[in-house]
Amino acid sequence: MDVMLPVIMIFSLLVPFSSSQTTSYVTECPSKTNEAEMNGKNEFQRKQCNIKIKEFPCPGLSQSSTITVCQDRANDNCSRQTDQYFGAVESGKKASRNCSNNQKGTLKKKCNTDGTYGPIEDFCLLPELSNLLEVIQNTTELTKNIAHFVGKLANISILKDISTPGNLIATVDIIKIFASVTEASLNQTVMEDFFATIDTIVAESTLSAWKTAKTEHPNSSSQLLWSVESFTRLLSPTEDTFNISKPNIQLKGIRIQSQSNHSYWVNFSDFSEGHNRWLSGAVTIYQEELSKLSDNSLVISIAYATLIDILDQSSNTNDSKLNGLILTTIAENNSTHIQMDFLPVDTTLDPASSQCVFWKFNLNGTGKWDSMGCRFELSGSNVVCKCTHLTSFSLLMSRFHKESPGLTLITNIAIGISVACLVISLIIEGIVWRYVTKNRTSEARHIIMLNIILSLLTANICFITSGYLAPDTRVCMMIVFFIHFLYLALFFWMLTLALLLLYHLVFIFQYFSRAAMMITSLTLGYLCPFIFAVSIFTIAYFRNHYLRQDKCWMNTEQLYLSLSFHVPQFTIVTINFFITIVAIFKMLRPTIGEERNSHTNDKIMVKQIARSIAILTSILGLCWAFGFAFLKKDTPIAIDYAFNILNGLQGLFILVFGVIMDSRVQEALMHNQNLVLKDMQQSSVYENLTTSTSNSQ
Repeated sequence: MDVMLPVIMIFSLLVPFSSSQTTSYVTECPSKTNEAEMNGKNEFQRKQCNIKIKEFPCPGLSQSSTITVCQDRANDNCSRQTDQYFGAVESGKKASRNCSNNQKGTLKKKCNTDGTYGPIEDFCLLPELSNLLEVIQNTTELTKNIAHFVGKLANISILKDISTPGNLIATVDIIKIFASVTEASLNQTVMEDFFATIDTIVAESTLSAWKTAKTEHPNSSSQLLWSVESFTRLLSPTEDTFNISKPNIQLKGIRIQSQSNHSYWVNFSDFSEGHNRWLSGAVTIYQEELSKLSDNSLVISIAYATLIDILDQSSNTNDSKLNGLILTTIAENNSTHIQMDFLPVDTTLDPASSQCVFWKFNLNGTGKWDSMGCRFELSGSNVVCKCTHLTSFSLLMSRFHKESPGLTLITNIAIGISVACLVISLIIEGIVWRYVTKNRTSEARHIIMLNIILSLLTANICFITSGYLAPDTRVCMMIVFFIHFLYLALFFWMLTLALLLLYHLVFIFQYFSRAAMMITSLTLGYLCPFIFAVSIFTIAYFRNHYLRQDKCWMNTEQLYLSLSFHVPQFTIVTINFFITIVAIFKMLRPTIGEERNSHTNDKIMVKQIARSIAILTSILGLCWAFGFAFLKKDTPIAIDYAFNILNGLQGLFILVFGVIMDSRVQEALMHNQNLVLKDMQQSSVYENLTTSTSNSQ
């Protein structure tokens, strides 16, 4: 068979084609088990392989010819596939061919991993759009005849199908060039033509084409929004109130009149026709804000019905989605305060999770949703957004909410109680310090306990302080850094205490020097978390990721920032949990000569185990294990409350189980109490003696 193959190939090349002939072209896929390549003698070198055969019509030939395509059965991914028009392409890549009928651009097909081509992606350009795009490159000609070019684009959008990915991108490019014109004054007729084009390219029938277009041009939807906002500023209407209404986009506006005492209010509520959802929104600018604008200047609002499906939903909140109209408002002063009423599209989302956001344009043409300068209020079924600037706004909502007012209040109360208890713990430690640090083991434990108390106390104080600070300020950044560092220090000190416990359980009769204990403890307790916190801060600061923009808190929506807290937390809690299990098993083992048959002894053992679990859970931070539940987005609200209450009250648990229930602390307090009583008795005797002496005289 190997000998016959070159003969067959030479014969097929020498014999002329005929209509009854069948020609076979052999194409082989490179793989680990199947190789075919030409050597210097123009002969095939073959290796044994297990292949499957696919046949397709031979491209470019009229007769009944076939192409044999080999694929390695060991790996069913398409390493090579042949199509009638697109030829062969590697898996995961796109094959392309030039457009026909005098159209510029390409047709593309993606080779899927299952060995099949996806649908054709049409990036061809209509000749009319291509010609218009070339003509308007002349800035002088564009400015002079802008109205003519806008009307021409509107006619193309009405008479031709521009809903393909290639034509959508070309139309956005044309509109972007239109928006670059700054020295023009356009009447409402021209703006009607412009909005007719926008209405066509954002229709619901174009949504799938937009999805394809953005795979090649991801900034196209952001550029469209910017272009509409910029071009609309050229409008110069003759009336004091004006509007343009299309099925997918509406414009409403007014001319400012100094003698008017009315506020600006426009309502968009008639989008229901042709859409499978109810869309509604309103824009309000109060009179005191309007009075700051120049007389005869314009305030214009634009509402988009379908742009929520076209614009990227990238934001600081990964599990949120757009849930309202996109409303753009422009005026001569972008610092004008504005109020918008949104009717949520998806009523299953939690209203308390609402975020009022605006589209923040970047210099490179991209953008994302941002909440800076905006806050929300709930008003019946509506969400009211109040912002301190103008641009394009919408509403982000999620199905699950982590920051309800009730939960925040309970958390703050629990942390307040914790702070008070930690202060009491510090006072007690100060009173009993000389008594409880007489031997090395007790001294080591109380040094670690003291640092746990100090870390948690200062972290809680910083946490409470952050709630009163404005986001994205230097003070806020400093407080958030200390929160991160101090909570990490808390966990590392709890790990140090757990390792000390394990050391005494395993090495019962071995002791360590005080210097070694101090160096190890301080390195693990403060140096490690400090290096970790500084490293994360440096990375996030230069990426401008460190702070949230809606509150003074670390931007945990960035995955690496979230993991910088959760990974050490979960690792240390897991280690401490296993050390707790080891301690309990050590307690269950009877000592030499101890009898374990007594029912009374079993009761004592159960009490000791329960007491040990309570103590170790509080001082080793095992309650933080509830945080594992938050790895899922749909965490039950009961877990949310349990996590915040238990960890908010950790200071109380440390006071009760870590300080007061310590037998040495109790002995020291009793000793100090006896000394105080003795001093009081001596003072009383002295006073009585003094009084008696005075009376005798």
